[in-house]
Amino acid sequence: MLKCPVCQGELNRIEKSYRCKNNHTFDMGKQGYVNLHMSNEKRSKNPGDDKEMIVSRKNFLEKGYYKKISETLNESIKKEIGSKSGINILDIGCGEGYYTNLLRDSLEEGNPGSHIVGIDISKDGIIHAARTYKGIEWIVASGSNLPIASESLDYVICMFSYIDPAEYKRVLKKGGKLITVSTGEYHLVEIKEVVYDKLKMDYYRPTQDITEGYSHKELINVRYETELKDGKDIKSLFDMTPYRWKSPKDGVERLFNLSELKITVDVNIDIFEKN
Repeated sequence: MLKCPVCQGELNRIEKSYRCKNNHTFDMGKQGYVNLHMSNEKRSKNPGDDKEMIVSRKNFLEKGYYKKISETLNESIKKEIGSKSGINILDIGCGEGYYTNLLRDSLEEGNPGSHIVGIDISKDGIIHAARTYKGIEWIVASGSNLPIASESLDYVICMFSYIDPAEYKRVLKKGGKLITVSTGEYHLVEIKEVVYDKLKMDYYRPTQDITEGYSHKELINVRYETELKDGKDIKSLFDMTPYRWKSPKDGVERLFNLSELKITVDVNIDIFEKN
């Protein structure tokens, strides 16, 4: 299923290394991951989320605030797969691996032989995932240049991450599914109300970009309220969102002075099928 990022040949795992027929070799890190990202010297040598964002997301997600999102996604996949075995799934932008691991757990008993790969451009994220969660193939790579053979995947999952429809179409089998998880109109609206003077209710729908070669099959909205009763959780949530980069200083101070906050979780799960 993997291809060499240098020559595009078939890449096979041999003990703790990955090697192609041209002897391009990639050794696994001690945590149990492999780095297949071909770095561009003109760009960051350590792209993707940094350690601070990874830790913030880990601390927040492990308290279960977003678990319902994972449960809804996994139930949808399980319902369609049924008792099929040997399903190949790729989670793009997997970060520290929280959602990927819960998916593996949900498929472990009823779908033997299923293979799950987690890919992220953040080396820090993949190292944490490989150290924490086993039974998943963890790879550092770009979602726009996947080290994956064409038409080898049954599912591509993209949760709160950049979407490259053409590259995902290349690696999906005909009839394979692309599942995107994106924020809805009211997602974390309470944080916006605290941080910004003027509230904007705009949000992104992937259906506007995922058109050529796909059919949109289903939209599942997950919306509920939950309460953060610890200022540390409020900060962790804020630090794992894009608001971290573009919020006014006084608004951030107001938010961090809160000891509790009720929030709305509003996400859309869109399911597309490759034609």
